[in-house]
Amino acid sequence: MYEEFDAVLLKDGRFASLDDKDGPGSYTGTVGDGPRDWKIVYLTDADIERKLTDEELKEWAGRSDRQLKELGYD
Repeated sequence: MYEEFDAVLLKDGRFASLDDKDGPGSYTGTVGDGPRDWKIVYLTDADIERKLTDEELKEWAGRSDRQLKELGYD
């Protein structure tokens, strides 16, 4: 249903990137807005609400950019 590198909304409200497809309906992903709070998670289709919209993806990228700049990564 989902593919490697999809950006998704989890049922708990967090955004995640699917970094690896481990098998049918099983993924390794990353949640968080940047280095301060990135966390690797293991997900299944049951954890995922849907793919992020373009607007949500831009919002998430903006939060990540701000955190990276705060940490001195330009």
